[in-house]
Amino acid sequence: MASAKLLRRQAARCAGLAKQTHDEESRQRCERLEQTYLHLAEVEEQQFAAMNAPPGKSENKSAA
Repeated sequence: MASAKLLRRQAARCAGLAKQTHDEESRQRCERLEQTYLHLAEVEEQQFAAMNAPPGKSENKSAA
């Protein structure tokens, strides 16, 4: 889970840079990077949860 925390820290850094820049293109790039890092953190957390789920528990219960 340490990598998800790292990814969220990177996202926060990108958000900070986006607020500090005066260049619109750079701001948008930082915001896209922030969203990408947040998405990667979510994927990492989902994979971690799936790997640590008790045996017999189905991850997808909406298939009813």
